[in-house]
Amino acid sequence: MKKQEAKLLQYTLLYDRSGKLITERINTDISKLKPYFSVEEYSTLQTLIREGTVKLDEIHSYIEETLNARKMTN
Repeated sequence: MKKQEAKLLQYTLLYDRSGKLITERINTDISKLKPYFSVEEYSTLQTLIREGTVKLDEIHSYIEETLNARKMTN
């Protein structure tokens, strides 16, 4: 059975017991999916991924700045 959906853009914050914080952004290369969409749909997906990536990068930078501004203690 073929999948009917796919993750195109994902942002994850991970925190482990040792206090390590990891941020991860994943975006999918949709170029191989182009034959399955109309020109309008493909263009919309490209725009959503591009704009979503910009916003998620802003969030990532904000989180880094906030953490760097805090005094960390052991």
